Amino acid sequence: MRTSTSLAGALAGLASLSTLACASPITLAARNNDAAGSPSVSIKNGTVEGVSLPTFSQEAFLGIPFAQPPVGDLRLRRPHSLEKGFEDGSFSAKKYSPFCPGIGADDYGYELSEDCLTVNVLRPAGTSADDKLPVGFWIYGGGFEMGGNADIRYNGSYAVQRSVEMDKPIIYVQVNYRVSSLGFLSSNELRAEGNLNLGLYDQRLALHWVKENIAAFGGDPDKVTIWGESAGAMSVSHQLLGWGLDSTDLFRGAILESGSSFTSSFADPEILQPRFDEVAKNAGCGDADDVLKCLRGVSLDTFNSSAAAYSWSPVVDGGIIPAFPSDIVKNGSFVKVPLLIGANTDEGTAFGSRGINTTEQLAADLATRYSSMQNSSVDKVLELYPNDPLVGCPYGSGDAVLPSGLQDKRSFSIYGDLTMHAGRRRLAELYSAAGAPVYSYRFDQPAENATIETGTTHFVEVAYVFGVPYKTANTLGTRPGDAELSHLVMSQWISFIHDGTPNNHGIADAPEWPDYRTSPSNYVYRRHGSVVETDDYRKEGIAYINQLDWEIRV
Repeated sequence: MRTSTSLAGALAGLASLSTLACASPITLAARNNDAAGSPSVSIKNGTVEGVSLPTFSQEAFLGIPFAQPPVGDLRLRRPHSLEKGFEDGSFSAKKYSPFCPGIGADDYGYELSEDCLTVNVLRPAGTSADDKLPVGFWIYGGGFEMGGNADIRYNGSYAVQRSVEMDKPIIYVQVNYRVSSLGFLSSNELRAEGNLNLGLYDQRLALHWVKENIAAFGGDPDKVTIWGESAGAMSVSHQLLGWGLDSTDLFRGAILESGSSFTSSFADPEILQPRFDEVAKNAGCGDADDVLKCLRGVSLDTFNSSAAAYSWSPVVDGGIIPAFPSDIVKNGSFVKVPLLIGANTDEGTAFGSRGINTTEQLAADLATRYSSMQNSSVDKVLELYPNDPLVGCPYGSGDAVLPSGLQDKRSFSIYGDLTMHAGRRRLAELYSAAGAPVYSYRFDQPAENATIETGTTHFVEVAYVFGVPYKTANTLGTRPGDAELSHLVMSQWISFIHDGTPNNHGIADAPEWPDYRTSPSNYVYRRHGSVVETDDYRKEGIAYINQLDWEIRV
């Protein structure tokens, strides 16, 4: 069965789009900050002392705790607010906190610790409490298995600098949330306690922290845009659909890059319980009278060495995920705010099965990954996605087949739509029908190190959104037009965070981005000239996928 946990493994494998070891500008600035003078802000828990970044004319407040450390008896529980002031009345926010412990390449080179529930706040220098700047609240991806708010690929200095240049200054906030088994372990015991989906509840508590404290940094608590990529975008979508609410005062807009609540299947509790039982057994807690108490008492190494055998990701918990997303949206119970949403052209090269040579193989693979899909539905999907490499993924790569498998381009096309493109279109249509502004995009610019086999795959847009020049596995290109494309993308994102529309970017000759309500279209990003297209690619196939619902367990 293709459960959310197995897709999480695929998402986590992409890490591998991770960074090379490198110090960020914030880290470097912090080393010599004392001589420059430290900015400080008074919040509910006391005084926060940050660092000045003279290179960018910015101020950063790093590793601020928004919850009690989830250690000891608080392990595997929903996050608890601090509920008390900082020791000695102040907190030194001059360095990033560790990542929450996870499994995957995104964590390589970074310190890990269970004491990780923190936020970073980055603002233009000289911002005062009266400025009320809009806020971009970033949630990292990593398949719900890894990642952290110190990842240099998500350094916001270039975006904040651009926002000042545009005379649309913003504040950038990054959250740490628990991942892997510490954030998404599932079992009947945890369900009975109400302690599922802990990473999503971490994000929610951090949003409450922003609501209560961001004004002290010069931010406007009523102008927060939640924003994420991959599992971060899935998280944004879960926050939009959380508890089946119609509205919230925690955010006023949302940006979703390559992910939604429809990206992955939701695992059956009957599948997850045996995995939990095995984890408990391997940790020495299988025969304990109170298995959760035992798991909360073992060392982190003991816990991780047993829990790391499986991938863990969000489940339907009756709370923040009150039901299957397909049922939630049918009831119309979701927070209706402006959306900026999109996917990359060749997402399927990251999520499709490889080594597929025959139609029978592909049918069997679909039946395995989506065990609830009826045979007639498998047949229909294969009919709508024919064995024609000319129309397969990577798109526009010609008539030739891939060396990995004669029908891999067909597989990539199907799985790319199942995981990313269908959900993107579904939310765009849903929100625009509900009256909310929607701005949809298709990122169509391969990375500089892309091959014919990868095309414009998952994650490649991130380097353009943040404009960071660091050398990573998926670095910002140096070809003609790459810098200009990044400049456009970054400016549109900032315009959306600041104004609720991506069109106030001030860049001459850039096409106007249509509102999906009046023109169901995608902004198509290319370094040699971005264009607008009607959003009707693979119309019949995506429409069919979007009505499968329980058969793909969304």
